[in-house]
Amino acid sequence: MAVNGLNQFMTKIGAKGGMSYSTNFDVEFSFKDSPTFYDFKGENKNVIQMLCDEAQLPNVQSAVSQRSGRNLGEGPVSYPHTRIFTDISLGFLLDADLTALKFMNSWYNYIFDEDNVQYSGFEGATTASPLSENRVNRLKYLDQYAATLRIMKTEPNGNSERGRVPVTYLLEKCYPYSIDTVPLAYGSSQISRLTCNFYYSRHTVAYGK
Repeated sequence: MAVNGLNQFMTKIGAKGGMSYSTNFDVEFSFKDSPTFYDFKGENKNVIQMLCDEAQLPNVQSAVSQRSGRNLGEGPVSYPHTRIFTDISLGFLLDADLTALKFMNSWYNYIFDEDNVQYSGFEGATTASPLSENRVNRLKYLDQYAATLRIMKTEPNGNSERGRVPVTYLLEKCYPYSIDTVPLAYGSSQISRLTCNFYYSRHTVAYGK
């Protein structure tokens, strides 16, 4: 039925809890086993997930083929045969300890079985040495490094800012394949930001009641 007037429109929208805003979401990484490449638990886990300030609800599309000649005079008709899941990006604000950057680099290094180099203080940074020149990339199995990424679209209700979660996307076998550059420059101070790109095998969409 058509809506007549602003009051009726507002009443119908209000019955659904209002409009959805892009600023309400949460993300969560779930590993099969507790990751050994980084202390991803407790406060570090909370900080990384809290500082994710940009995400997307992923898309899905179909690969199609065509068939012709079904009916006289009918042109080609497309039909789907494969679901295609594209990559997604997550953006993070960086705290002074660069927690999210350390986690993502450690996760990426773990995929290729590469150790992390550690040091202490500014002098340690100036004397840190790269890993062995003859090191190899020994790729781990997907099940060892992939995680399930939950992207939860939250909405406020009368109890809290995240009182409703109408939809959650569960991205299966998710891992970072690209970590973008973090720009640094003298001039006006800005919060440093990190963008990471992820591949995943497929996703499941769960609907809240």
